[in-house]
Order: sequence, then C-alpha cells, then structure tokens
Amino acid sequence: MDKVKINIIILGGLRQNLNQKKILKWKSKVFEIIAPIEIKKTIPNATKEEDNKYTYTDNELKKIIGDTSANQLTLAIINHRLEEDFYERSIGGKCYVLTLYETEDIILKNDFQVHDFIIQELYYITAVYYRTGGIIPLCDNALTHHDIRRCLFDFNDFKDNLSLSLGNATICESCKGEFNFSFTPDNFFDNIEKELKKIKKDKFFIIRDWIRKRPIWSIIIGILLSFFINIFSNMAYDYIKHQYTKERHETINIQKK
Repeated sequence: MDKVKINIIILGGLRQNLNQKKILKWKSKVFEIIAPIEIKKTIPNATKEEDNKYTYTDNELKKIIGDTSANQLTLAIINHRLEEDFYERSIGGKCYVLTLYETEDIILKNDFQVHDFIIQELYYITAVYYRTGGIIPLCDNALTHHDIRRCLFDFNDFKDNLSLSLGNATICESCKGEFNFSFTPDNFFDNIEKELKKIKKDKFFIIRDWIRKRPIWSIIIGILLSFFINIFSNMAYDYIKHQYTKERHETINIQKK
C-alpha cells in the first residue's frame, strides 16, 4: 500500500537535543518521513494570554510554518504552550502542531524518550488521515473520546494520561468502526498495531520495571545468580591454581635437568 508522506518541522529551540536519527530511521508500512527534518531556529514571541502565560495561537503558528497544503501531512514540533493548552492541534493545511511544553517532562518521568512520543503521534495523524479519507478537519476533537482506552484517539484531558498509552497504544474497536474503509488500505490496523508495539522503553527500564513488579522472583533469581557466580568463581580459581602449580612443577623439573 502507498505510505502517507509526512514532513516534520521543528519550531525554535528545544530543551533537549532531539534524536532525529531515531525518527528518520523508524520503519513503518503506513507512513514515510520526508528527510531532512526542517528546522526554523528563530520564531517570533508568543502572545501573552489573560493567565499571564505565553501561548502560540493557531493563526500565529500558521504564519510561522507557512503553506503546507502541498504536503500530504505535516507535523510541526514546538516547545511552547498551544492555544487552549492542547498538546497537539490541527491548524489547517493538513498540518498538526505538537508541543513538548509540559509533555516532555511527563514522557521522561515515565522513562520514555521524546522521540518515542513523537513517533506515536505520527501514527495518530496517519490514523486521522485514513479515518477522514484524507480530509483533515481543522478541529479533530470530534474524533477523540474522553474515556481512557489506551487508544490513539484518547483525548487525554490531563496531559499525564499520555503515559498510559505511550508504548501501549492501539486503536479501539469503536474508533475502528469510524474509519473510511473505502479509503483505508488493507491490513492497516494490523500494521499500525504491530508497529506501535515497537515503541518501548530502554532495556534498563524494562528490567527495572520487571523487578519492581516481581520482587520475590527478583530475590530468588538474585540468590541463584550469586550461588552460581560463587561456584563459577571457585572453579575458575581452582583451574588457575592448578595451571599455575602445573607450570611451576614443569619449570622446576626443567631446571633440575
């Protein structure tokens, strides 16, 4: 099937050095990232809202990003507050804006990397594309649901809820029924769900989480490991001692001759 082609734009500076290679090398059967990632290093100041927080409005973002209507999909990444304090917004022109404002801390606190979050959102905008027959709505709130199902279409009223689906996301049966099946490629759901499972924590955190969930087994395994390490150490010591003694005797015998 044809892949959805996605352009990525970074707006302004980010708090961390984003691992662009991880994103560009990500293999998917449902989307393709157009290299290179565009970077707009300098952007105008945001508007100060009534709550004294600086916020980029949709109109401001449209001016900064420019015309994206020629692209199939565009994902712009920024590190500032968005209108209505959403963590992701459709601003028209087949363009979404994803903010790392507050979300970055949530992702890192839950032992994932920022690029994991971005990759999962690429699956979300791809799913929207096929669900709507390629016509991206300016406001996609009607596509989401407020209850938490660990679905790509969870609204996530509270940004902390992002951690519930990250690395564990799917598309719920209710949302699957809303897709434009005349437009959706064969095996789309199978492909997207298999690929979402590849978004994982680093091995260190996976092992640590396993230990936390199974403390008794962890103690047993630790005891067994220490037992076998002790046996191996004694065997290694005896072998080295034997070899040393053997070589010493051979040396003495040669000297005597």
